[in-house]
Amino acid sequence: MSLVSIPTVWQASSTSPAGLPLLTLPQTHICNDPVQFAERLQALLPVRSCDALHRARAFQVMSAGLQLGALTVISNWGSGVCGRVEGVVDAQLIVPYQGVGHFDVSGRRLDNRAGSTLLYLPGGDWQVSSNVLAGVVLRLPRNAIAKVRQVMAGPAAPRELPGLLESPKLVQYHQSQQAALFLSLYRALALLNATVVARGTLPASLRLDDLLLRLVGLLLGPLPNEPPPRPCGGGGPFEALIDWIEANCHLPLSLSDLESQSHYSRRSLQYAFRQRFGCGPMQYIRRQRLALAKQRLLAPLPGTTVTSVAQECGYLSVASFRRDYQQRFGEPPSGALRRLRP
Repeated sequence: MSLVSIPTVWQASSTSPAGLPLLTLPQTHICNDPVQFAERLQALLPVRSCDALHRARAFQVMSAGLQLGALTVISNWGSGVCGRVEGVVDAQLIVPYQGVGHFDVSGRRLDNRAGSTLLYLPGGDWQVSSNVLAGVVLRLPRNAIAKVRQVMAGPAAPRELPGLLESPKLVQYHQSQQAALFLSLYRALALLNATVVARGTLPASLRLDDLLLRLVGLLLGPLPNEPPPRPCGGGGPFEALIDWIEANCHLPLSLSDLESQSHYSRRSLQYAFRQRFGCGPMQYIRRQRLALAKQRLLAPLPGTTVTSVAQECGYLSVASFRRDYQQRFGEPPSGALRRLRP
């Protein structure tokens, strides 16, 4: 698996995300000339031409990539480039960390500035000139974005016209409704990078592919008109969802999974859990995982350890499992094992 170079910190208190130098990680590919870089890009994009923006200067670009479900995460850091791509099929969300990228898409000039904008390109052809190549590209199928937007809106929402995903769009950070989504995207990328650095892999239990898809879908614009939140009531789809969660809480579950299973919209799902349990759906899943962990600790099989129980119950970090267990039950998870073992 390739590793992705993404900043792990940013100034959350500033008016915009601060682009910091990207990390150089194992398996990051270093290209020392534009031809070499173009050849590497050919595996990801149909590059027609690629050249250094400043030919008199030394050229070097570090790049890395990671396949994450339906998404490909591509990170580049280095010299400025200019070039042209043609016939791109998948959509791209270009997240700059430094500098500005000038894009020409069907005669339209789009300037993607670090800390100010994100650029969505639906595919097709474009030319680019970037004074610093520093940022992350999310490559993702348009049908995956459309699907997750419809799941979030709920089956009762009107079907979305395809035009939203067929046109280039600069997403502006300064728009109040986008600022929180910008920061959530940066945090998700930082979490992805930190996890890969620490573990050398990305556990499926994080479901970062679903999180990134949802953030991209929300950044592109409001969802189709969602129906009013549905109360959970007694019986019906909500009770069926609770039974399903209890049976599957040890598996990697995402919000999109819950919405698809229940046919609730994003708003209705949050409202139903708050009304019934006083917490969000993912917090409820965490409670169920802790309850399952307690059962397994109180009836341990040979070889049962705190680490094995944490992993079986969907926890990525044993330290997080110990903390959550202590807060929930007032004792460390090892306490239950000690009481049952001579």
